[in-house]
Amino acid sequence: MTVTSNATSPTNTVASAGINHTANPATVLIRIPSRPPIRSATSTPSTGSSKSVNLADKTAEQVVFRHGRVEDATLMTEMQFSNYWHHYPGICPQVFLDTLDRPKMTASHVSRMTPSVDEREMAYVVAERTNAKTGELEIIGMSQAMVPDWERAYNHRFYEGWSQDDFDCEVDTLYVKVGVQGGGIGRKLVLGALEEAYERFNMRRGVIIWTLFGNTQGRNFYSRIGCTEVAIRTLDLAGVPAECVGYAFRSIGEAIGK
Repeated sequence: MTVTSNATSPTNTVASAGINHTANPATVLIRIPSRPPIRSATSTPSTGSSKSVNLADKTAEQVVFRHGRVEDATLMTEMQFSNYWHHYPGICPQVFLDTLDRPKMTASHVSRMTPSVDEREMAYVVAERTNAKTGELEIIGMSQAMVPDWERAYNHRFYEGWSQDDFDCEVDTLYVKVGVQGGGIGRKLVLGALEEAYERFNMRRGVIIWTLFGNTQGRNFYSRIGCTEVAIRTLDLAGVPAECVGYAFRSIGEAIGK
């Protein structure tokens, strides 16, 4: 099956198993840009050779990418919690995992998605597919693009040639449903969020994505899609300091091929 992710307006539809993904009039689809290959951050420029990766070249089950809706909030929270408990034991402080608050997290999603898409302060991108077994639509991924929130952490240390002023966008809360990772959904969620940041929020400078220092899976993912490691910062997780690593594209245009 192929990924259908080039819709440009709510009038475009993608059907799977006879289900119309845009039956809800509030659905606003997101275009996933096709872009030329870029040099991987792991390449060595001085050799004259580069390893190319294409952020939109993997196939997956039939999936649409759209803006999140208020009614998605509970499912988005459950996907986050599943990721925390599947991937983060031993990486996050246990006290942080033990004090995760589902109602608070869901309320935050609801608050941010209540305004219309054009009036939101951030782009909420949701990946949705038809479950092959049940025939029901299900959310299998989410990401957000927003103005960088520098105050959520402290002790930022940027590498040579980079500074906080280089960025006007942050990709935050990137999750793919446990059991679905590895099919290219994460790449497309990043691309969709950056497309919205570029077109809807007119962001033109760099984009930064933070992940915990010990999250080797996440760090490898950001390197594979062409990001460069640019900074370290300290995050307070339920009173316990945790080091994070920042990965970046120099510009959003570079990331999405514009």
